[in-house]
Parts: sequence; structure tokens; C-alpha cells
Amino acid sequence: MEKLRKFGFLLFLLFFVSAFVVGCGEEENSSSSGDESYEIRVATWQTEETAMELFKKAKEAYEDKHPNATVKIETAPYEDYMTKLQTELAAGDPADIIQVGEQNFQRYVESETIVDLQPYAEGSFDFENEIVPNVKELMKVDGQFPVMSVGAATIGVYYNKKLFDEANLPYPEEGWTWEEFVDLAEKLTIRDGDRYVQYGANLNLGKDYLETFIVSNGGSYLSEDGTTAKGYLNSSETIEAFTKISDLYNVSQVAPNPAELEALKGIDLFATGQVAMNVEGSWAQADLQNDPEMEFGVVSLPTMSTGERTSLMYTSGMGISSTSDMKEEAWDFLYELTSPETEAGAMWAESNLAVTKKLLDSTEQAEDPYLGLFVDQLDYAIESSFYKNSYWGSVGDKLLDPAIQEILLDPNIDIEKRLTELSEQIDRELKQASE
Repeated sequence: MEKLRKFGFLLFLLFFVSAFVVGCGEEENSSSSGDESYEIRVATWQTEETAMELFKKAKEAYEDKHPNATVKIETAPYEDYMTKLQTELAAGDPADIIQVGEQNFQRYVESETIVDLQPYAEGSFDFENEIVPNVKELMKVDGQFPVMSVGAATIGVYYNKKLFDEANLPYPEEGWTWEEFVDLAEKLTIRDGDRYVQYGANLNLGKDYLETFIVSNGGSYLSEDGTTAKGYLNSSETIEAFTKISDLYNVSQVAPNPAELEALKGIDLFATGQVAMNVEGSWAQADLQNDPEMEFGVVSLPTMSTGERTSLMYTSGMGISSTSDMKEEAWDFLYELTSPETEAGAMWAESNLAVTKKLLDSTEQAEDPYLGLFVDQLDYAIESSFYKNSYWGSVGDKLLDPAIQEILLDPNIDIEKRLTELSEQIDRELKQASE
């Protein structure tokens, strides 16, 4: 009987040890996704052919390295994309990787919609040292890097060399002032009675563009922390900047107003030689370079009273959803898609300004006679209000954008009174949006 007990005990012990060894082996295997199939969903609003080719290359490269992985690219035009994304976020089922615009960096960090990428990037990408300094500061939210940028765009002034030569005027140079800009615009404006043969200048009257001039005059739309417009949108510096721009239309009368531009049904007056100077983004230079009849130059925006050079920077990037079950895998694909070291990552610089030091060096964008100017503007890009407050985009679009033409084109308007009214309305809307 005693022998049977000992034998039974030995059988139990042998079974226990065997089970433990097998269990450990299974646990070790389960910690590696090497044998398991998985899918990474990637959501983007990039639908153009060149972007699709870029995503395809990244997908193929990643899947070659990870045979058990499938990368699913989900595309939609911007407006449809944002609607779809909000629906998926509400349902708790967004893609693992989502494209995020600069207006949502802060909101998506605060709501924990996306994660800080730095822990996942450790050893492969150094955000603090690899991104162009000013771009890095604009992208960073509370010390976090919510996205890998896919590139940027800045703004400057395009000028028609032929029209300057015909008027025997010198080309504008870096560091020029608003007064010099207006003086040149007046000299380059040609009228035939009441009809304009040639406009001296054209501004974009969108709130984002105008903010660069406001800041250069010492003003701002919002407080430094982005919480309030009152005392800033209606400050003396902001009022003065709006007045100077208004005078371009109502006193100097050298720029076409938006109604005139709309009547032309999309005709580009600068490209057709009917505008001598045009405030526009870096993206415009590609088409102009392809026009054999166009001889143009580019220069930074004129400075206002502070003498501070300013520009605007648009950017977007790819972030990892906080709900993703495969954040490590998502980072690996994200790096394949956006890294300056990969083929797909380098392709972003074919249609955008590079924002990493390595990619700027390899593409030589800074040495390009046209793009070089816009690369320089990365250093002068302002902290636009959409970086300060994630609700500024919708609130500003609703209240400030529609009022800008009224403020600038009506010679009889009380600019201070109107901006004060707007600042109070904006503060109410910002407060409601954030509650």
C-alpha cells in the first residue's frame, strides 16, 4: 500500500512538472506575435494617387518584414474622414493609426484619443533632436508628441518678376516692411478708368493667414494659454493691424476683394499676370514652376510694427489610437510610413516640406531656389491659435472668418467695437465647447 502511495505521488509530481514546462513554453510562445496573424488599421484623408502609392509602399515593406501582418488602409476625403472618425471614436473602434490635423493635436492629447509616441519610439526615433526646432515646439503638447508629422506647409509672398521689371522696380527683399509692401503695391497697380488692368497685391483673407500680420504687429487672437479672446482680439495692436490691412483695400485700393475674385470663377490672377504680388502657401510653387511663361520669385511676409518675421505652418501627422491593442506593432508600421530612413517616409517630402533634419539634408529642399524660402519660414511659423486651443478652428470659422470681410472691406465700420463684440462671442463659444 505504501509503495502504491509513493508511486502515485511520483506520477503526480511527474505530471505537474510536465505541465509546468509545457505551460511555460506556451506562455513564451504567446508573448511573441510571430505565429499569430494580426491586422493594423490605418485611417487617412489622403486620397490622391501619389499618397496612395506612398501608403502602398509602406504596407508592402511592412508586410514583407512581418509575414503574419495585414495592413488595412482606410481612406476618405477630409470631410467624410472626420465624420467617420468621430463616429468610430464614439463607438470605441477607431483605426489603430489615425491621421490628425494640427487643429486637433491638443484636443486629442487632452481627451487621450491618441498616445504619446515617445515611449514607443525609443531607440528608433528621437523626437527632441531629429525634428526641426520650431516645428517640434509647435507639435509638442504638454511634453508629449502625439503624431509623426507627414510634412508641413508655410506661407510667403510670390512676386511676378516681369511686372516688376516693366515698372522698373526692385524685387522685394527679406526683412521688408508692411509700408514697403504697400508702396510697391500702389506702384504696381494699373487702372483704366474704373477698371483694374493689374492689381499690385492680393491677400488671403482667411483668419489663419491674417493672424501672421496680427502677431507681427504685436497683437494676437487669443491669450497665451488659448482660453480667452477678450483683451487680445480687441487689443490696440490687433486693431491697428486690422486697420492697416483695411487701408490696403479702402485707402490704397490695390487689392481685389473676395467678391471680385469669386466673380472670376477661380481664375488665378497671379498666374495670369494680373496680380504682381500674392500671399500664398508653399504648395503653389510647384504649378508655377511648370508654367514656362511665369518668371517669379518668393520672399517672406512683410513685417509690421514689431519688425518680427512671421509665417503660418500647416501640418498633419499620424498618431496611434489609445484604444489600439497593438500599439507596438502600430508604431513599427508608423515608423515604416513616416521615418526619414524609409522609402515611404522620404516620399512625403515630394509634396510637403520636410520637418526632420535628416530629410531636409537628403532632399536638399533648403537649397532649392523656391522651396528654400518656405523651409526658412518653418523657423518663423507662429503659434497659431489652433495650436493654442483645439476648439479655435470651429469657433473661429463660425464667428471670426465671416466677420473678416465686413471688418476689412467696410470703410465706415468701427473696427474696435466690432472686434470687442466678437471677442465676447468667441469667449462664450470657447467656454461652451470645452465644457
